[in-house]
Amino acid sequence: MAPRSGTSSANDTPPSGSDLVHLAVPAEYVDHIARLIEELDQRTKPLAKPARRRRSNTRSAKEWPVEELRRFAQGRSRTHQTVCAILDLLSARPGEALPVGDLAAELGSPVDKVIGALGGLTRIVKAYHDYPTWGLPLQRVPRVESGRPAGVSYQVTAEQARRWRTVRETSGVESAD
Repeated sequence: MAPRSGTSSANDTPPSGSDLVHLAVPAEYVDHIARLIEELDQRTKPLAKPARRRRSNTRSAKEWPVEELRRFAQGRSRTHQTVCAILDLLSARPGEALPVGDLAAELGSPVDKVIGALGGLTRIVKAYHDYPTWGLPLQRVPRVESGRPAGVSYQVTAEQARRWRTVRETSGVESAD
């Protein structure tokens, strides 16, 4: 396979580490991939870098209706209890994105328990609520520092906080205001 002119391989210098990537492919595809690379190397004009696909981090920005929140709040599992406590904390600070570590510290729970509950939340909502319409009852906010992922925070909107507090007040449970 002849290297494309202008590449470090064409100049008989080994490519730097940033010029190469490791790619795992099924063994049956290796010949096809080699032919594709060969075709690309024969092009005279370099290809433009493909645009990165943006990944949506929230399923929906819609606030849950009070009745749907009420149904959720009636859950009795440990996951429900933990997520309700998280919603209480977030509803006391609408619009403020709280990192998972801060949520865990304020709840007096291990970070792993909070992460587990938030993972369980997704499964519960998909199984028992209208996830395609409402998404999650809180918003996931990825944190980025120096252009790199730096963890996840969670928040609720002012309207979602108001609705959650209404549910908690009418159910006789005080939220963490």
